[in-house]
Amino acid sequence: MIPAEVDGPRWCEPGLDRRGGRYPLSVEAPVMSMVDTLVPGVSTLTRLVRYYALYWALADHAEKRDLDASACQTLVRRTEVGLARISIGHDKDLFAHGTDTVKSLLRKGSTSSLATPGRSSYSPRSWGFWSQYNGPSMALGTVTVEAGALRAGKHRCPDSVGRMFRPLIDLATHEEMSDDDVDRLSALAMEAPDTPDLPPLRDLFTAARDGRHLPEEWSGDDHTRRATLRFLARAVQRMPGKAHVDAFRSYLAYGETLDADPVLIGDGRAQAWRGVLLRHHSVGAWRRLWAALVQQVLDMSGTATRDDIHEWISAEVSDVTVREFARSLPPTVDQKGYPLPAEESSLGEPVSPEADLAVLLLGSQRLGHLKGRSLDAFLGRRRNSSARGQFLDPNWVAFRRSEHEDRPLAELARAFVDDMIAQSRRVALRKLRVGDDGRMTVFSKLHERNGRYFAEQAEGAGNVGLRIHQLGAMAEQLGLFTADGVTPLCTELLELAG
Repeated sequence: MIPAEVDGPRWCEPGLDRRGGRYPLSVEAPVMSMVDTLVPGVSTLTRLVRYYALYWALADHAEKRDLDASACQTLVRRTEVGLARISIGHDKDLFAHGTDTVKSLLRKGSTSSLATPGRSSYSPRSWGFWSQYNGPSMALGTVTVEAGALRAGKHRCPDSVGRMFRPLIDLATHEEMSDDDVDRLSALAMEAPDTPDLPPLRDLFTAARDGRHLPEEWSGDDHTRRATLRFLARAVQRMPGKAHVDAFRSYLAYGETLDADPVLIGDGRAQAWRGVLLRHHSVGAWRRLWAALVQQVLDMSGTATRDDIHEWISAEVSDVTVREFARSLPPTVDQKGYPLPAEESSLGEPVSPEADLAVLLLGSQRLGHLKGRSLDAFLGRRRNSSARGQFLDPNWVAFRRSEHEDRPLAELARAFVDDMIAQSRRVALRKLRVGDDGRMTVFSKLHERNGRYFAEQAEGAGNVGLRIHQLGAMAEQLGLFTADGVTPLCTELLELAG
């Protein structure tokens, strides 16, 4: 028999496009929402303080000259290219955004079109890197936007900052930047020391004026940003040598520090951070479990049945009951009722599905020990609001655990697999988009057809950011932190003595 290949039917074109979604289980929202509240003026994409100063000066310039949105866009793109070129010529470790792309284009001889939107541009985004800093800059109060144009915010740009960027702005307004200009503007490099923008930016981040914090002069967001920076500085001060995120987590999430450290005592924002940091563990566990599930389908040639997935997860866990497994887990609190790093103790290298099950069960145990602002933040709810159940949240896990208490751990693991698959479908349907041509786009990396699951690409297993890494990096640039700890200036500005 001669083999035949079927090609068609040609009258039936696929009507569904598939793309990967960023948050396939939608478990991240409680943490991301609380972080957004607790670190105003900082995002996961902001890490260079020089850009806050640049847009501060550009907004002041645009308002004085009544520039419209188009002119502001052109000015933003040209000055960002200028910063990248200056950084290439004068920085060694801390580089401006887009330097790799600008380097590549310069090697090809592309100079005139660097700032022009298009394929040979330094950034494919119409507003370049301003799109990363616009929300944080407005939260910081340095910029507002009117009819798409940049305008001065509630904190007026100091003359010193305007003078610092005036040569770059003038150059971007009238002519192209030459190599001589790059050398002449070296004071704008990311690593340039003691630049005029640093003192006013320090004041903004620490909610101070000329080094003094007067609470009545600042808004709620300013107080919250100062508080989070103060907590981070205290953690770095007390745990020198540790990575900023690790020090912050260890100092605020565990132990008696919230009731013992005068910087933290009685501050509801410190209590909220405790809840966020503990919930962050559960979010990471769900994301890793889902990524492992999708990878397993990929390893099965990209397709698997529910039974195949159940067989995989069953082989990944111990042959014990849920009750026995829970008893083997480390304690979540000490004898005084303060949190212990149980989730961190349960994770090994490489992280296994069983370890992630342990983290989820430990998170459900936290419900019985947290209270007040910490519990509210742990559940992702606002103060004084009623609890609202969410799929795959710690209450969900606690319910599943009670259902399976005396059943095999593998049965609970299979239930979690089914819960994840069902949730991913709900999330995909919620994100479904229908184009003008009637074609639908579904955002998911795992698809089901006729009882089989299909995957075409891996899922990201990394946890969502807490913005503490970015805040710490900018604190170093502002002269508040060093590689060894905090500076005397930081101790003074943030009142860390004692």
